[in-house]
Amino acid sequence: MDLKALHAASYVNWSVVSDSWARKTVGSRMLLFAARRYLEHAPAERPDAERAERVPGGLPEEVRRAYLAPPEPGEDRSGEWGRFVDAALAAEFEMVPYGERPPMISELRAGLLEAARLAGEETELGRWFVARRAALPGSDLPDGAGYLPV
Repeated sequence: MDLKALHAASYVNWSVVSDSWARKTVGSRMLLFAARRYLEHAPAERPDAERAERVPGGLPEEVRRAYLAPPEPGEDRSGEWGRFVDAALAAEFEMVPYGERPPMISELRAGLLEAARLAGEETELGRWFVARRAALPGSDLPDGAGYLPV
């Protein structure tokens, strides 16, 4: 498991987030505010060219700049980065049909828990993964990914 890629929001489907922006969903607008808050804390740095190829067009410039400049795990700005990633997931979930959300959330929760275990739950990175898991909706859902809604 590539913990650094997970910390850099590799599990967010940015093309779906872009669709969310195009539909003017509430979650996508909240993402813009989260991106702006993150950029206030982010030093001016060169964006990651590899990541630039993966982010679709159609997103606001602030969201693109925030996505292209993730912090290193454990940096002071990891908290704002986490809130940005949480907002991106919320925008993505708004585009996912209701019946598909519970299994998707369950898989994300399991993956983030495993990432926290691998990173060490007491480390900065481990706590970051635990916080992302806690921010996900569906804490009342069973832990098994085999859950199917009625």
